[in-house]
Amino acid sequence: MIKPSGINNKLKLVGGSLTFVVIATIMISLYMNIRSKKDALIINIAGKQRMLTQKISKEIFYDILKYSTDFRIVDSAMSTFENNLHDLINGNSAKGIYPPQNKKITEKLKQVQKMWVPFKLHVQELEKNLEKISPSLEVFTIKINKILSMSDNIVKTMVKNNMKGTYIDLSGRQRMLSQRMGLFLKRYLRTSNREDFIIYLNAKDLYNMTIINFLNDENIKDNKVVYAACRATYDDWKNFQKYANKLISEQANINKLTQYIYKNNVIVLKNMDEAVWLFTDYSEQKNMFFVYIQFTLLSLGLIMILYSFLLTKEIINHVRDFIDKAKMLASVDIAQINSKNFKLAEANEDELKEASSHINSFVQKVNNALNHSQDAIDKAGRAVEELESLSDGASEALSSLEFNCKDKKGFDKKISATEDIAIESTENLLHVTKMLEKLKSNLNSISRMEQEKSDNLT
Repeated sequence: MIKPSGINNKLKLVGGSLTFVVIATIMISLYMNIRSKKDALIINIAGKQRMLTQKISKEIFYDILKYSTDFRIVDSAMSTFENNLHDLINGNSAKGIYPPQNKKITEKLKQVQKMWVPFKLHVQELEKNLEKISPSLEVFTIKINKILSMSDNIVKTMVKNNMKGTYIDLSGRQRMLSQRMGLFLKRYLRTSNREDFIIYLNAKDLYNMTIINFLNDENIKDNKVVYAACRATYDDWKNFQKYANKLISEQANINKLTQYIYKNNVIVLKNMDEAVWLFTDYSEQKNMFFVYIQFTLLSLGLIMILYSFLLTKEIINHVRDFIDKAKMLASVDIAQINSKNFKLAEANEDELKEASSHINSFVQKVNNALNHSQDAIDKAGRAVEELESLSDGASEALSSLEFNCKDKKGFDKKISATEDIAIESTENLLHVTKMLEKLKSNLNSISRMEQEKSDNLT
C-alpha cells in the first residue's frame, strides 16, 4: 500500500482514490444499463428469427393447401428475416445493434445464413410453381367436366341406338370414373396423399382401357354414331391425360420443394435457436463480468475507506504530538527554549515539521535578540564606567595645567559635553534594555495565554 508523507498528499491520495472508485462504479453501472438494453434488443431480434422461420413455413404450406398466389405475408416474413440476419451479423448502428463480439455467435449466424440462402431460393421456386399450377387447376376442372359430359353423351347415344345393356353399363361406369378421377386427382394435388394418387391411377387406367375397348369393339364400329361419339371422347381423353400428367409433374416438383422446406425449416430453426442461446449466454457472462468489476470496485472502496481511517488516525496522533510540543513551548520561559525542545519525530507530517521548523527559527531569533540586548547592556555599563574614568582623569589633568580663564572655560564645556553624551548614551542603552525586557515579558505572557486556552479546550 502506498503511504505518502504530508497531510496534503495523504488527503489527495484518499480523496482521489475514492473519487476514482465512485466515478468508475457509476460509469460501469451506466455502461451495464446501456449494454443490457442493447443485448435485450439483440436477443429479442434473434428470438424473432425463430418465429419467422415458422411463419414462413406455415404460410407457404397454407398457400399450397389453398393454391393461393398471394405471397405477401411469406415475402414480408422472408425480407424481415433476411434483414434481421444481416443486422445480427454486421451490426446496425441506427437500430442500436452491434456486431457479434463472440466468435461462436459469428460462426453460428454465418451457418444460419449459409442455410438460409438455399432455403429462400426453394421457397421462391415453390411460389413460382404455385403461380403456375393455380390457373392450371381451373383448366383441369373444365377439362374433367368436359370428359364427364362426353362420357355421358356416349351413354345417351348407346341408349338411343339400342345398344346392349353391357355397353350401357360400361359407358355409365365411365361417367363415374371421370368424376372419380377429377375428385381424387384434385385431392392429391392439394394434399399429396399417395392413396388418393393410387385411386386416381386405377380410375384412369380403367377408363382408358374401357374407351380403347369401345373403339376396338366390332359392334360399336358397326354403329357409326356410337363409334363417332367414342372416337371424339377418346381424342379429348388423350389431351386430358397429357394435361393431367403435366399437373402431376408440376405437383411432384411442388411436393419436392415442400419436402425440402419441411425438412430444412427445422434445421434453420434449430440453428437459429442455438444462436439465440449463444447471445443469451454471452449477455449473461458479460453481465457477470460487470458485476465482478462492481464488487472489485466496492472492495477497493472499502479498503480505501479503511486506509483513510488509518491515515486520519495517524494524522490525528501527529497533530496531538504537535500540540503537546506547543503546550511545552507555552509552559516554559522563552529564554530557556532551544531548537531541540520543539523538534518533531521524523515520521511526523511534513506540514507539521515545517511549522515546527518555523517556530524553532522564531524562538532562536528571540533568544539571539535577548542575548544581544544583554551584551549591549553590559557593554553600555562598561562604556559609562570608562567615560566617567576619562572624565575624572581629564579634570585632574586640567587642574594641574595652567590655563587662562578663557581656555579653561572652553575645556570645561567640552568635558561637560562629553559627559552629557556618555550619560545620554547610557540612558538610551538602558531604554533599549527595558524595551527588550518588555518584549520578553509580552512573549511569556502570550505563551501563558495560549497555554490557558489549550487547557480549556482539552
